[in-house]
Amino acid sequence: MQDRNAYECHSSKSERHTVVYTDENVPVYKLTIVKLPKNLKSVRIKQHFSKFGQIINVEILYGKTRSIPAQCIIHYQNAKDAGAALKQKYHTINHQRVRVQPCPSWEQPYLMEHLFKSNNNVNLLMLNDYCLEMIFQHLDLRQQLRLSLCHPRLENIFTYMICPRLQRNCYLEVLLQFSTWELRQFLKTAGIYMERFVIAKEYPSFRSRMSICALLQECGLRINSLHLIAWMPWQYSAFLVSLQLSAINELELYNCNLTDIDLQCLLKLRNLKVLGLAGNYHIQGTHLKYFRNLERLSLCGCEEITNDALSQCCRHLQLSFLDIRLGNSILTETVVELCKTLDTLKLTRFTETIAKLPKLRSLEVHHTNSSITTSFYNALVEYHADNLLELKLTGETYLMLPTVARIVRLHKLRTLWLGDHIYNGSKQVVQLVTKLSDLEEISLQYSLRIRDQHLLPLIIKCTKLKRINLRMCRYITTNFIWSTLEILSQRVTAAQPLIILVYGTCINADILRSSGYHKNRHLLKLLFHGDKSLMGLVNEGSPFDINDSELNRTTIDTIDVKIMNDSYSETENEDGENSRYNNNNDSARYYDLA
Repeated sequence: MQDRNAYECHSSKSERHTVVYTDENVPVYKLTIVKLPKNLKSVRIKQHFSKFGQIINVEILYGKTRSIPAQCIIHYQNAKDAGAALKQKYHTINHQRVRVQPCPSWEQPYLMEHLFKSNNNVNLLMLNDYCLEMIFQHLDLRQQLRLSLCHPRLENIFTYMICPRLQRNCYLEVLLQFSTWELRQFLKTAGIYMERFVIAKEYPSFRSRMSICALLQECGLRINSLHLIAWMPWQYSAFLVSLQLSAINELELYNCNLTDIDLQCLLKLRNLKVLGLAGNYHIQGTHLKYFRNLERLSLCGCEEITNDALSQCCRHLQLSFLDIRLGNSILTETVVELCKTLDTLKLTRFTETIAKLPKLRSLEVHHTNSSITTSFYNALVEYHADNLLELKLTGETYLMLPTVARIVRLHKLRTLWLGDHIYNGSKQVVQLVTKLSDLEEISLQYSLRIRDQHLLPLIIKCTKLKRINLRMCRYITTNFIWSTLEILSQRVTAAQPLIILVYGTCINADILRSSGYHKNRHLLKLLFHGDKSLMGLVNEGSPFDINDSELNRTTIDTIDVKIMNDSYSETENEDGENSRYNNNNDSARYYDLA
């Protein structure tokens, strides 16, 4: 990211190196005086700079108080004259030394009308708005920005016809390739439609970080959701203060090395309803109870959170979502009594008392080679057989058939994940699952016992099924896809296709180019996505995404799943390898949002 006032000044050979250009190749006609002295008048400034060429106007801009000049703009008639003035970086006026520099590209005059004309009198601007809109739609985002900067009418097309249909999520690392002018244009026109900002990459320098913060503050964006990943407090505090703090109602600080002092500073976010603190191992949660409006809280991996702090948090907050996976906290019976409003719970260490949560609708349990007691499922069926909608079991816990038989007694389930153990999936398990008539999503990933023919009853009987996760089910072949298409083609066409994750199966990515698949994409969509991170709100929930392309950025462009499967030897240990999370624990630093 380039600094706002950084310019790449170069000159035209035909004009003997006198015309200066900004870094976006815009000729410079306007100059600005940096740190204008208070007693320097516009008449004296014009008298001094007129010796370089004809001046159209000298304008001194003041701040809100009008007591101290904020900026002085010198507008030359010719670009060569402005270039001549810029050859001398420092000027002396009334015995006072001042520094001049070019104004930003967006403050230079529009002189690009001739770019749209040729000797054949063809003018792009003669096209109607709908034709121009079609031209924009065939360009990528940066090309759209560049075209919109060429003329005010093109800017209006981009602002009112293209921007409202852009994605509401913005990854700032994508904008690193933009020039300062392009970035400002994006934030000014499309920024008002942005709802979520994800900042997950270190910027090259402190100046570039402050430059983008200045642009965010200038455009006055009201971002609802802000996600910062692996940033230190002293780095991201500038981003927070550059946004409208009152508009932020969702904040994620994943693996940001926070302390309780940092949490105390976040209390300035008065309307915060969602707070994600996953991966911050040093916080103890003493200030969490003061976030009065908080409804959703993620403490995944926060090992220092004590039972007492969690109890105080549940006592003072009306939480509907709580994530305490990979931590040491336990939901005791006392805490459960305080969580009357909780409907979504994610945890690692569990007791039978959590089944008594009155409004529980979604439960996720992460295991590490430990079995779940039978009494836990009995209690879950007793209290929530008619209202539990999601049950997500992750980790490598082995589920025996009697356990699955108890799970399917939760007959209202719409989402069911059956863990990551290689022996959890089988013909018998699938037969039991077919009893769940409302099932919409099922995960059988890493199962070695699953075969093509075992899954067909699931497709036939669970007619509401929308998503199937078959990652690393190494014996699923293309025959299953063609059989599934045959079954789906005999039904009334659904509103959206059935999505199946087939990464790590025997299904080759070449199927995406087959005519049979393309003809039936309204019925079936295959995804070849690798595993996503377990923690963090930005990756929370289902690994399925209907808007993803079949081969997204997380997969290799030339993926060949069959070759990957062939690399496994038949004598490989059936237990496989567990993924681990590596997080850097750098020292935290204090920051202030004031």
